[in-house]
Amino acid sequence: MKLVFYGAGNMAHAIFTGIVNSKVIDSDKIYLTNRSNEVALKAYADELGVNYSYDDAALLKDADYVFLGTKPYDFDSLAERIKPHINEKNKFISIMAGLPISYIKDKLETSNPIARTMPNTNAQVGHSVTGISFSNNFGAKSKEEVDDLINAFGSAIEVSEDNLHQVTAITGSGPAFLYHVFEQYVTAGTRLGLEKSQVEESIRNLIIGTSKMIERSELSMEQLRKNITSKGGTTQSGLNALAEHDIEGIFEDCLRAAVNRSIELSNQDND
Repeated sequence: MKLVFYGAGNMAHAIFTGIVNSKVIDSDKIYLTNRSNEVALKAYADELGVNYSYDDAALLKDADYVFLGTKPYDFDSLAERIKPHINEKNKFISIMAGLPISYIKDKLETSNPIARTMPNTNAQVGHSVTGISFSNNFGAKSKEEVDDLINAFGSAIEVSEDNLHQVTAITGSGPAFLYHVFEQYVTAGTRLGLEKSQVEESIRNLIIGTSKMIERSELSMEQLRKNITSKGGTTQSGLNALAEHDIEGIFEDCLRAAVNRSIELSNQDND
């Protein structure tokens, strides 16, 4: 299997690094290219054992899956450049935000299968939650292969293309929302009188330990919370204080704002 990555920015880097680390395919079957930063490509080649090239014809020849990871506003010029070299073997996987499958198909002037994905940067540690939608002509075997690639750097959730906006909000932007919550936890803990370094280290380990509890337990997060909440105890007192601030409403507003912005960006990109 040959993989080609057009664009080697943060998200693409997370994905191909995850694939290399998982050993799902040999690193020498992965080819990278970008607009002009050959220094970065050479560094990735030296570090990971992947290949790089600026020869579009050579890149697309015998390529099974072509990851489109360029900036959305650069895609039109990229499509114009590569469409003469597309062959029937190529199947495309977009990691570009906001560009529908129909738009990608029109610009590439191809009827080849296209998948649209929304990963997150947790791919770097093998734990991305990636939303994915497939064009109607994406065969069952090819879907399995794409799922295997995605599972190499996390897990996949297949949704209709319209629902990718929700996935973008919940999991695509999700790490930033959680980091922000953790930031506030550090700030609040420091105000209690402890050194910031102590609070940061404690909360870092708290997050890791809690994540492992979620991973290893079959219980719901609600039940896990209840298991450490004694009636009249310190945990219940803290939760009561949280309840006065409509935490549920805050997170719903956060996610709805992200969904609405995803829809706006998609409409802008396709005007």
